Amino acid sequence: MRQLLPIGSSLLLLGLLPAQDLRRGLVDADVVIVGRQVSKTAHDEDVVLHRVQVLHDVRGAAGNKALTVFDWPNLSLHLRPVPRQSRLYCLVDASAIATRLGLPATDGPYYKMVGWPGSNPLVGAEIPNDPNVRFARLLADSESGTPPGDTASALCTMALQGQAGLRTEAVHFLVERPDLQAKLDHLQWSKLVTRASGEVEDVVHKIALAELCAEQRLEGLLDALAVALGQVTDPEYARAVGRIGKLLHGEAATAKLEERLRIVGQPQDRAALLLAIGATNTASALETLLRLDAKDPAVKAALNEHRSPLAKEAAAQRK
Repeated sequence: MRQLLPIGSSLLLLGLLPAQDLRRGLVDADVVIVGRQVSKTAHDEDVVLHRVQVLHDVRGAAGNKALTVFDWPNLSLHLRPVPRQSRLYCLVDASAIATRLGLPATDGPYYKMVGWPGSNPLVGAEIPNDPNVRFARLLADSESGTPPGDTASALCTMALQGQAGLRTEAVHFLVERPDLQAKLDHLQWSKLVTRASGEVEDVVHKIALAELCAEQRLEGLLDALAVALGQVTDPEYARAVGRIGKLLHGEAATAKLEERLRIVGQPQDRAALLLAIGATNTASALETLLRLDAKDPAVKAALNEHRSPLAKEAAAQRK
């Protein structure tokens, strides 16, 4: 599959989220299958060979009923096949390694596993209906003739209704593919904004949705996201709102967040809004925070969130 398109500056926010990169494994793989490890043989003290039965070919297996996967057991961060479990395998061609080691072609084809976190998930008994397999099939079909509009709509539906984890993967894939974003219509974007604003339990998903909508610079997005500040207690969400505010409105983001600050009544709402203001890292935010009560812990937290030396100095003086 082709590589994901380069991501924009705003998408650097994604690096702050917990690693879950099934989509990257699917994109990087030469072969994607559902398989079960049926045997293991030590080639030497550094290399182990796993024989994996092919239960379902998502793409690239070309009718093979079994294949061999290399494993380096002394590498602690290396993904390796798990015995007697049906799993999705994202595999990269390793025929050159097999040739170098003098392994027989009859035991091939030879592969190694991609290293992305989350790229070897368990698969249920009904393989074609397993959510991970359906996601893998969706990405595979997108590269083999499915119209981009159909792929974008399917990803949007998964982002809104999919299983936890996978729905965030769908959002991230859309974030990384502006060509697919362009295929979504006004109603679909409206649904994504509504979900980004209304989600209160899955904070990682909420932030991913917010960043996807920010890519489109949708009108009223910052106001919609600010409504949830305080309801969502995870400070990462407040930080994301601040960063998105700066991306969309620059120095004016502070004034927009201040408008809501004047009407909220609960302490947690006020603290979250102040943290978001600090996270904009703007000159206007620093000016606003320096005007507020020096003894207020929420103001100090917001100053600490602001990355300027002046803000850090002011926070230190308020101890």
